[in-house]
Amino acid sequence: MKQLAVLSLFGILIGCTSSTESAERNKLTTHVGVYDPPPSGLKRVRVGVPPFKVEKTSLPRKDELARDAADQLTTLGDQTDRCAMSERAQLDQLLKEQGLEGVVDPEELAKPGRVKGVDFLFIGKVTNMRVKSESSGTDWNVIIVGGSSSNAKVKVECGVDIRLVDPTSGEVLCSEFGEYTRTDSVSAQGLRIIGLGGGSSADLHIDEDSRGLILRLALDDAVRKMLQRCDRRLMERQK
Repeated sequence: MKQLAVLSLFGILIGCTSSTESAERNKLTTHVGVYDPPPSGLKRVRVGVPPFKVEKTSLPRKDELARDAADQLTTLGDQTDRCAMSERAQLDQLLKEQGLEGVVDPEELAKPGRVKGVDFLFIGKVTNMRVKSESSGTDWNVIIVGGSSSNAKVKVECGVDIRLVDPTSGEVLCSEFGEYTRTDSVSAQGLRIIGLGGGSSADLHIDEDSRGLILRLALDDAVRKMLQRCDRRLMERQK
């Protein structure tokens, strides 16, 4: 009978990311942020990305996950060559100065209001993010906290929703969802395990770089799927 993953604290003092982990991360992100060029004549639009709403996750610190997702989308938005992106901290300050924090309330579509320095806002949600230990073909699946194990299987799930919104009207220019799901060894996924879920849960906690990697893969999927539609609608507006 297959055993559930047995989680070990052995190796907790290992603190450096191995070259193998880095190489695997690079393989996963080879095509991330590489998009078709924008249509001829399309003008870059100014876009800000406030922190995401986090609906469901097994990871601690939802606030950090919300900010990480916004930062990853800011980078990907810039790489489309269609957007002049505002830094999240700069956008937060602009909203605070104008008393418009509610304009990007993730519970709502968007309250109408002009935001200085941006034409559009990316409003986003992390609908699900989980990393869990999986039983394998052998009896034991040992997770090394603080490092990685090539034969330790984990399942990664991440879902995101993004909407490009005109803050002056609340109109959604385009929207899309993105997903990333993979079951593989810790090292093959370029992950670094830093903690264990509570109780009998097989949930695992990962470091900041691993969190960013997973978000980047899911968000890239969403951005890639929505670009053609966004191009068409931006061109219609700029005529």
